[in-house]
Amino acid sequence: MFEEIIKKNLNRIEKDLVEIEGLQKIDFIDIFPISEEHKKQLDNEISEKSKLLKETERGNVYLLNQPIKTKYGDLRHIKIRYFDETRLNWEAAADFVVKDRNVLMNKVGKDSRYSYIKRTEWDAIEFKTDDTLIYFLNPLASEVYGY
Repeated sequence: MFEEIIKKNLNRIEKDLVEIEGLQKIDFIDIFPISEEHKKQLDNEISEKSKLLKETERGNVYLLNQPIKTKYGDLRHIKIRYFDETRLNWEAAADFVVKDRNVLMNKVGKDSRYSYIKRTEWDAIEFKTDDTLIYFLNPLASEVYGY
């Protein structure tokens, strides 16, 4: 089930990814369950194919035993989020590595699809449309959670 959600999400955001300058590879993906029951199903399914790395305030982070091959590279880190009605527009949000984040940062304030998020431990550039939710994090989620 979670692999189908990832595939659906990457297909859906493909047309927007073409626009991202210097896109290098996928780093991480958050999956948004559509209900509490769906979250339990996703956690159960992924726990058979991965190691639980961390329980966070937003969901559980897993490291897959075998990476999922995507056209954007191997995906190893997945977070199954807690159910959140505000995320029902999207089935997932993918994080990507880009060659130069400054290129995207320069679009913040000029292109309404881009915004900047600053937290104590990290910052992110968000690319958001009705169909797409993509993040470019610093530091990368894979670096924070480790291999």
